[in-house]
Amino acid sequence: MEDYNILDLKRIFLGSRSLVFLVEIILRTIIMYSYAIFLLRLFGKRGMGQFSNLELAIIISFGSAVGDPMIGAEMPIVYGLVCITTVALLQIGMEMVINKNPRLERIMEGKAVCLVRDGRIDIRALHRENLSVEDLFRKLRTQHITHLGEVEKAFFETSGEMTVVRYSSEKSRCGLSVLPEPLHVYHNTTVNQKGIYSCTACGFTRTFEREEHFPSCSCCASTGWVHAKK
Repeated sequence: MEDYNILDLKRIFLGSRSLVFLVEIILRTIIMYSYAIFLLRLFGKRGMGQFSNLELAIIISFGSAVGDPMIGAEMPIVYGLVCITTVALLQIGMEMVINKNPRLERIMEGKAVCLVRDGRIDIRALHRENLSVEDLFRKLRTQHITHLGEVEKAFFETSGEMTVVRYSSEKSRCGLSVLPEPLHVYHNTTVNQKGIYSCTACGFTRTFEREEHFPSCSCCASTGWVHAKK
């Protein structure tokens, strides 16, 4: 059996490869780091939480670079140190560059998108961000919103968080409920009670007279209507 020395510091720190291999590690790290940012930008910001693309990329890269030398006997510590250092320098360099170049920052990080304006959902913007109406409602509920009539504007930030600009209490209006509660939906029927109703798809809200027929929504062509929440 081959002797195995757990205190062989040369093997632990440097391994058996030539030191020139460290240059290849730097190149590999740059490629994988760049690819991680590309994928994060491609997949969008839906599940990012409070992290930016660059922050997520460095977390992923650090996790791999630190973990492998910890448990891999064949992975020298120096390789991990070179990888981590390269990622950190890339991070600093990228932040310095994008902070001076707003256009590049928009390409790398994206930009805030307005999903709700004047109590109505921008369906196209919602779909571009790969979100469902329920995803939007869930985020609004975390901001203590009960219905869209309270919302002047709601922005989906580059971090994946939602920023809500509320109407003042005097300007608040009726709107589509965002609460997970059963609502009676009216489709292609006659209004049996005068009142304010909201489109179930985009939240467009208007008053209907008794005996008036529920039309398709003038904003999104949906046919579903519910009583607006006050």
